[in-house]
Amino acid sequence: MDQDQADKQAYFEQVYRDMFKRLNTRKNFVIHAIEGEKATIAENEEICGQKEPKYIECANQKELDQFITRENQTERDITNNLESNEMPMR
Repeated sequence: MDQDQADKQAYFEQVYRDMFKRLNTRKNFVIHAIEGEKATIAENEEICGQKEPKYIECANQKELDQFITRENQTERDITNNLESNEMPMR
């Protein structure tokens, strides 16, 4: 890897890690890998005592931003439902 590619990789890693800090959810997400502009996020789910990682791939910054926005909105919706006095729809 030449210096220019190394600089781009370092740039993307820093940008993606800064974006990832905005993720505010009870789910357990970690950055699994950053390869160029592509980021792979792992969600560590535990099903019946077995850890089952689920991988989400984001091809660029826009997809990662959309993923973070979507997960944060889902978390806000859940929190609002739990804090309201209305019964959730079934």
